[in-house]
Amino acid sequence: MIVTRRQFLTKAAAVIGTLTAGPAWGASPQPTPGGLTTVEQELRQLIAARALAREDAWVLMHVVVALGAEVRYGSEPVIDFVARRWIEPVAKGGNTFPAFPAKVEAHPNHFLAVLYEVGVAPTRMFSTTMGKITRADLTRGAKALFSPAIDPSELSWTVSVLTADVRPGADRFDAADGRSFTVNAIVEGLAQVTEAGFADTFAAMRGTKPYGRSNLQKFPCNGAHALGGLMDAVRNGYQGNRLTERVRTLVGASVFRLHAEVRLMQQVLGAAEGPLARLNLDAAKLQFIGHSLENLAFAERHAIYRPTAADQAIITAAERELIGVVHRIVAEHDLDLLAREVPRAYGVLLGDACHALAALRSRVA
Repeated sequence: MIVTRRQFLTKAAAVIGTLTAGPAWGASPQPTPGGLTTVEQELRQLIAARALAREDAWVLMHVVVALGAEVRYGSEPVIDFVARRWIEPVAKGGNTFPAFPAKVEAHPNHFLAVLYEVGVAPTRMFSTTMGKITRADLTRGAKALFSPAIDPSELSWTVSVLTADVRPGADRFDAADGRSFTVNAIVEGLAQVTEAGFADTFAAMRGTKPYGRSNLQKFPCNGAHALGGLMDAVRNGYQGNRLTERVRTLVGASVFRLHAEVRLMQQVLGAAEGPLARLNLDAAKLQFIGHSLENLAFAERHAIYRPTAADQAIITAAERELIGVVHRIVAEHDLDLLAREVPRAYGVLLGDACHALAALRSRVA
């Protein structure tokens, strides 16, 4: 059966032995057809055949991450379909603001961050149940509806939006309930919770404890999105409290994790038997490696981090692992069985396939 994230964390606590980073990935992987070009083609075919066949806003917005703002769902762009179908009015402070419901986008300001990521202009118009609105209207809504009650580990998408919209020297804004906030403080909150999440990884890098279960695995997508939000902040000019240096340290720890986390997955999830268990292991690797490579490509492209030769050896090994994972998912695993038995996991896998494709596209951009 599929192992849940909670079950994974519980089992990971029992893993004994220090895991250290390095180019060796345990047993030699079996040869797989093609290389990165082939795996990109396989991902595109998977997304076209399965992700674009789902009337699921969360999956469809991941397709936008992979294929851009103009990708279509039927006769209209995905972003228009999702806006028309799911944006709804949210009341606060005596006014209403357009937003995507939390149960649809899963993370605060997730879909709005995707619109920023793929370059949707602030004047871009959307038809909704509230009438015509723009991307700028959604951003005003994000500020008006902001709440300090948001889980700090879920701040990534909000940080991506706010740091793109507000300059560091004029970063104060008011929510609809009259409370004032600064973007710098929100960024710092995300930085501190991310660093706390990486604490055990830092200890493993120093050799003072084994690499194993940590709070970081409870973050969205194993901590990848938290780092992504911080990298957006750096790219957008936020430098307070040595942010660039701190983010570089986190990126370096992410390179370390590329090897250590995959070994942990193999030890914890690889012991289970059955077709869905084997698929679960590959799905976990797809999520982690795809998101990690996407972050590392972003960090290098925006001069936040430059990999050393040792780092590059780990990244290259991760790419080889990803090639095998994707090929098994599209050619060997029974995705129809997963869709029937665990539909939520099926949707997550499709979203993760989109991040993996975005990583490969970023690599050659």
